[in-house]
Amino acid sequence: MIYFILVGCLATLSNFSVAWLTLKIFSLHETIAVIIGYFVAFWVSYIGHRFLTFQKAANPLKFLMLSLSMLALYEILILFFTNMLHIRGFWAIVIPLSVVTTLTFIISKYKVFKN
Repeated sequence: MIYFILVGCLATLSNFSVAWLTLKIFSLHETIAVIIGYFVAFWVSYIGHRFLTFQKAANPLKFLMLSLSMLALYEILILFFTNMLHIRGFWAIVIPLSVVTTLTFIISKYKVFKN
C-alpha cells in the first residue's frame, strides 16, 4: 500500500510540475498543459506500479483505458473550472487533479491491478 501511495504521489507531482511549468513557460491554456503533464505522469505511474506497487504487469489495455478516461475527466473538470467558474491557473489544475487522482487510485486498486 505504501508503494501505491508513493507512486501515486510521484505521478501526481510529475503531472502537476510538468503542467505548471508548461503553463508558465509556454503560456498555453490549462487543458494543453495538463495533457503534456498527464502523458509524463502516465509513464511514471505505469512503471512505478509495474515494478514497485504490484511487481507484475497489469493488462496494458485496462491501464491505458483507465488513463485515457481519467485524462478526459480531468480535461472536462478543467474546462468547467476555467470556463464556468472562471478559476484559472493553480487552482484550475489542482482541484481537478485531486479528484482524478482519487478516482484513479480506487479504480486501479480494484479493477486494473487486482489479484
